[in-house]
Amino acid sequence: MYLCALFGCIDLNLITLILSIAILFGLTDFLTERFPRLQRDIYYIAFGVIAFLFTIKYYYGADIWNYVNFYQELKRPQYILSHPDDIPLNFEIGYALFCSVLKSWGVSYYWHTVIISVFYFTVIAILFTKIERKRSFALAILVVLDYNCIFAAHRQCMAVGFFILMILCLEKKRYLWMLLCATLTIAFHKSGAFVVGIVLFYNMVRYKWVPAYIYQLLLFLLVLVFLLPIVNISSSFVSHLPLQSSYISSIQHHLGVGRQLQIVFLLYAATIIVVMHFNQYKQSRMSSIAATAIVGLVVVVVFYQYYYILWRIRSYFIPIVIVYGFSMIQQAEDKHIYVPYGMLLKQACSVFLIFYLGYYSYSFHKSTEDMQHPIYTSCTVFDLIGKRSGDVQKAQLQKARLWWEDDFQRMQGNKLDR
Repeated sequence: MYLCALFGCIDLNLITLILSIAILFGLTDFLTERFPRLQRDIYYIAFGVIAFLFTIKYYYGADIWNYVNFYQELKRPQYILSHPDDIPLNFEIGYALFCSVLKSWGVSYYWHTVIISVFYFTVIAILFTKIERKRSFALAILVVLDYNCIFAAHRQCMAVGFFILMILCLEKKRYLWMLLCATLTIAFHKSGAFVVGIVLFYNMVRYKWVPAYIYQLLLFLLVLVFLLPIVNISSSFVSHLPLQSSYISSIQHHLGVGRQLQIVFLLYAATIIVVMHFNQYKQSRMSSIAATAIVGLVVVVVFYQYYYILWRIRSYFIPIVIVYGFSMIQQAEDKHIYVPYGMLLKQACSVFLIFYLGYYSYSFHKSTEDMQHPIYTSCTVFDLIGKRSGDVQKAQLQKARLWWEDDFQRMQGNKLDR
């Protein structure tokens, strides 16, 4: 009853609340290092609380303006299979069939979001079993860096879940299941085709001995990406691809919204080459988790200046990179491998990450204060207490529509031609 009153009456920024709770739980890992059992129990509580808060959202955020209308207009699975070109908003057929089946079973839009959230956090829970210690801190990093995907990007959230399952199946050499998960990844989001393709290709060739000049060539290509006007070149190239016009327009729009070049790119590129070279010549073999993490870092480096594309692809790799980084450090500690200034580096990185997570969360909160239509104020299932669900839904959809028409258009680089 008290919980209902809390979420039904307090007008707060739900995302900021979740990010703050995640960071606080993450900090407990540094206070319970000598009590591994307590640390594990706190992680279970943290995971449950955060997953619960993500799941109780009700018609929340800006993307509901598209997703709710899509869900309501969707036809039966038989029609979708026979008319794949007639899917509303040109959404992917996998997500369309998923929603259509749920709708035919009488599942409401809210409960469809619950299923997506439960699926994602179940996959993350399986993946995080590979981390021995400080799982709450790892969870905090994931939540802060990828809250938008978990909250709003329903199609991509499902695709990320299947992508992680694909990597886990690949690691266990369950190739049929791997192919199924790869297919579902692509079917739920177009970006899945890109990440699945390069990851599977790299996993096939990573056992082969690669001459040193290949790494030098790769570094040269990365620097070339830094120097050339990639937006113009890639946009022209995309226009000649044999794709639907809607796909081409979407890709060109994402390419056109680019971040300015940063000299730190060279540092990232050099670091990636060193890591790949080390794994090739010193360890000879890597797990699928390690290989995917390295590929993900390379992809992020290449697309770091294109915000929308980077946001699309990094969600696939963030959980993998977190698990790889935590596992690598903890395995080195368990084997008592000497790393020069290792403890100092670990502590400095931890402090930096904590401050970064706090700054990231604070920056998001400040950015919401300038909105004319505050779409991130709390709206959960508890807001339905004493209210008609139709009224709440209508109010949230109206707020989302106005946000797209006003706030989104006022953001730099987002203004669309009408």
